[in-house]
Amino acid sequence: MVVSDPLFDTSAGNTPVGEDEALGLRPTWIRTRGDLNEAEAANIFDARRTIRSPAVDEVLDDLWLRKLHLRMFGAVWTWAGTYRLSDRNVGIDWAEVPAAVRKLAEDGRAWVDHDGHQAAVARFHHRLVAIHPFPNGNGRHSRAAADYLCDALGLAAPTWAAGSSATITELRHAYLAALRTADRDPNDLGSLIEFMWQ
Repeated sequence: MVVSDPLFDTSAGNTPVGEDEALGLRPTWIRTRGDLNEAEAANIFDARRTIRSPAVDEVLDDLWLRKLHLRMFGAVWTWAGTYRLSDRNVGIDWAEVPAAVRKLAEDGRAWVDHDGHQAAVARFHHRLVAIHPFPNGNGRHSRAAADYLCDALGLAAPTWAAGSSATITELRHAYLAALRTADRDPNDLGSLIEFMWQ
């Protein structure tokens, strides 16, 4: 019987960590997915605590988005802040990622100018998740980027359903359902906006 390494557990929607990517782990003590989650959470907390409030043009910039990922995950992964070099079960073809993020930044500026701010932030968040630019940490990165875009716009930050009485599993299902609704119709952002600011 083959026992799988818990670090490679993909249950509960975890992004699979490829063996090549696992070689990029900085902390030598990480052995399980729980260890990885703990190390990443500490790195993210430190990044979110120390990143200053950006301007809209900064958030809507390919380099700033990569630097955000680096700050959030750089203490854990050697490849943090670099785009993925392989395909995933979600996201676009890896070779299209750099151009897609640059296009997202360009489109984001137009959305901010023409959409309501909540709609612009929801559209930006959804597209960044759909691109899935990094080997790991895409959901957390795209939520942080949306938070920083709100800050830059002077908009109340999304709550991400933090005040909800639903279980974590129920919240995850509601979030993924809202993203899938926007996948089917990028103009149908109502469910995502409601989840983000409920």
